[in-house]
Amino acid sequence: MKITIWFGCLDDESGRVALAGGTDEMAERLMKISEIDTFSGLGGSEAFGSLAKGGAVQPDLRNLALAEGLFRDDEEYNSALRETALDLARKKLRAQAGAEAELLQTIEALDDLNEVVNRLEERLYEWSRLHDDRRLRGKVLAESLLEEEESIGALARSVLELHETRRSVQKSLETATVQIAPNLSNLAGPLLAARIISRAGGLKRLSEMPASAIQVMGAEKALFKHLRGKAPSPKHGMIYRHPAIMGTTRRFRGRAARALAAKLAIGSRIDRYSGEVNADLKPALDRRIDEIRSSPPGKKRKGKRSRR
Repeated sequence: MKITIWFGCLDDESGRVALAGGTDEMAERLMKISEIDTFSGLGGSEAFGSLAKGGAVQPDLRNLALAEGLFRDDEEYNSALRETALDLARKKLRAQAGAEAELLQTIEALDDLNEVVNRLEERLYEWSRLHDDRRLRGKVLAESLLEEEESIGALARSVLELHETRRSVQKSLETATVQIAPNLSNLAGPLLAARIISRAGGLKRLSEMPASAIQVMGAEKALFKHLRGKAPSPKHGMIYRHPAIMGTTRRFRGRAARALAAKLAIGSRIDRYSGEVNADLKPALDRRIDEIRSSPPGKKRKGKRSRR
């Protein structure tokens, strides 16, 4: 059976090796192999099992390559290995940057579509009031005017098409977010996770932010007013949309926001540096939110007046 190694293929029965091509071809082929298989120098779990069975170990690839004349000496072997590793790292970085850039553009496009749809629906409502007293709005109004022959019918059809476009863009956005940030998506939902990544300027910057910054992300104006002494400290920013906060009474929303932001900070770092799903994050967050919601009401502090 042929086993994939970093510079080509190895026939485990005959012990013959074959060169796959230049360093670029080698790196491209290794891109398709999982992280574990790439680290092991093997090309799949079946191939790994065939070598590991009976206590067998991986053969000396350097000696095999030199014996077959694929490389002139150790210096050429080391040079090819180094160039292949660098090419593989570049390709992985481009792939990650490309996927993240696509995500940021998609969330911006979705926001633009939301704004356009809202504006056109409002215009359609004002227009329809000239001819009909029915107080329909949004997609229902557009569907009721779909068969109109005048310009208002054309606008209604455009609104419905934009609704379908927005649905398609949102679906692709959710799919991309789950692939790029599975832990964030599991904690906050794909749509909110994408908005948090976009607001931070990327997953890398988000993973470097403290939980306190994630908690008030989107409430910068209120935070600056608080720092100038003109407003109370904001309890949360855009994470307010999360059910853990919206479903919590106003008295405990600050604590719920801190708990959620702490888990989001952990999830973003796991997504950035490992990409593996941590199954314990979401249950731990749910338990903490339940504890906060079931907490007895505390006593009001004396001697402090509420700011107006």
